[in-house]
Amino acid sequence: MTSIKTLAIAASVVVLSLTSAGFALAQSGSQPSGTPPPAAKPIVAAEMPKVIALSFYSDACPGCKVLKPKLAEVMAGVAKQPCLFVKLDQTNKESREAEFLLAALGLQDLWKDNAGKTGFVLVVDTKTKQVVATLTPDQEAKDMQAKLIAAAKVKN
Repeated sequence: MTSIKTLAIAASVVVLSLTSAGFALAQSGSQPSGTPPPAAKPIVAAEMPKVIALSFYSDACPGCKVLKPKLAEVMAGVAKQPCLFVKLDQTNKESREAEFLLAALGLQDLWKDNAGKTGFVLVVDTKTKQVVATLTPDQEAKDMQAKLIAAAKVKN
């Protein structure tokens, strides 16, 4: 009797282990769980953003605190636009992450001009690498959104 209980417990452990690992025992005629559904449309290469919105940020910056909820609203409003949002956090003065990120994006000249400054967003055209708009805490979210949409639709 003890060996039957041990066997039953072992089988339960195996089933639980398989289920928690993403496997399930499939019933006849069904797909195993974890199998992705057939793709509705073919997967295509990622689209390159037309603009990059660079947020120069620091936790101690009063303007950044005003800008943060407005940017969240703007980001939601332009979610389908070809725009990449990048937060350049300069809270830690010893970190060079923001500098390295700009260099990786090919925008190192913007670091020379704006290192240590916070409380604004530069909208940069990805082809020309030029600043096409500046977003500041005193602007309304709808105005910021309009600037981003206009910048993303400019044909180069």
